[in-house]
Amino acid sequence: MRSDLITQVLRFGVVGTIGFVVDGGLLWFFLSFDISPYLARALSFPMAVMVTWALNRNWTFRASRQRNKGQFRRYVGVQVAGNLTNYATYSLIIGLFGTASMTVFAAFVSGSFLGSCLNFLGARFFAFR
Repeated sequence: MRSDLITQVLRFGVVGTIGFVVDGGLLWFFLSFDISPYLARALSFPMAVMVTWALNRNWTFRASRQRNKGQFRRYVGVQVAGNLTNYATYSLIIGLFGTASMTVFAAFVSGSFLGSCLNFLGARFFAFR
């Protein structure tokens, strides 16, 4: 049981890193077109969710995967909760400290870390139960 948890945490971290790159890459892409950092982040999120759901379903939590629509809805619900936490943290930091590139990056990293903790717990105990 313990090694299963460690394996899941490590795999979730790899998948999260991939999601982080997708999310961050799209964020910077949208920012390069002078899109508001708030809107840019809202646009980058859905693509990262799709990528991480597919990878988590087929690799991280494959032992518990189900072939039903309920699993995807639960996963999206977990991701929305985690990403609301993520986005609130992101918005708070840039709201307090401005939109300089390093501030936006720090906000992105901070929000992503807090959101990923919530997302792992929700994925393990709710979405892929």
